Amino acid sequence: MIQQILILAILGLTIVHLLAQQTEEFRDQPEPSDGTEPPSPAADHPAPAVVDEPEDDPRDLPWIASWSAADRAARRGQNCLTTYTEAGPDGTTILTTAKSCEAGMPHTRAGDRIIIPDSVPLPARATTIAHELVHIHQRRHLGDWLRFYARAWSFQLSSTPPSGMPASIIGARRSNPDTWYTADDSGEGGPWACWMGRWWPVPVYRDPAAPRLRDATVVWWDSWRATTMTEPPTSWVQFFGEVAQPEHPHEIAACLATSEDSRTTEAGRRLMDWLAARPDAAASFLHPR
Repeated sequence: MIQQILILAILGLTIVHLLAQQTEEFRDQPEPSDGTEPPSPAADHPAPAVVDEPEDDPRDLPWIASWSAADRAARRGQNCLTTYTEAGPDGTTILTTAKSCEAGMPHTRAGDRIIIPDSVPLPARATTIAHELVHIHQRRHLGDWLRFYARAWSFQLSSTPPSGMPASIIGARRSNPDTWYTADDSGEGGPWACWMGRWWPVPVYRDPAAPRLRDATVVWWDSWRATTMTEPPTSWVQFFGEVAQPEHPHEIAACLATSEDSRTTEAGRRLMDWLAARPDAAASFLHPR
């Protein structure tokens, strides 16, 4: 009986002590000055601010919408945020971006913008910008370029692939910001190019299941024989020579126009003669050859 009384007494004292501790802790909280509740311990460690993802430039939305599933996969995780902006030649704007933008490959976009990833070394910027200025000229004067391609180079551009081209080629094509667009008024131009009414050069991902922008090659679809070639036709090489980017006339022209030996091929001579007669080209990117 006495043991039970002692146990009850000890429990009672313990409860009283705990209640007194809670009262003291409550009194230690700062008094609210505006009728709000006392701050909680979490107030000392506020949650990080939520930063909204930057929105795409509206001028880029048509280009982004043109991507295939492989294009989207190849560009997943890229960062094209502008880190530095400067005025470029001939009314252009040069935007420096992170090196992951288009896998570090310089390019142009609507609005006379030249995109230069910061991985491009300073000594190479002048040559790079000259190449991109050709693309700017193509954007500004697309109709003139299309006529030149047809008359001097026997190239025709299209916004759609030819009938009969295998779906495997169409789905694996790597989209290029310098070649994908068409004229706003007529819809002429486009990423699909046909030479001599027969051969279609197409840049494709080597591994469409795990595509990477820098891991691509150019195949040639022969629409007459319904076959795919991994090398250009012999007659094409005789006319154009060895071109670093044979995937599209826009790229062929940019490579030849900024090459020191552009006049060594018939295609190069015709291009340089045509450009030399255009004051707008001479003022922008053309140098005496």
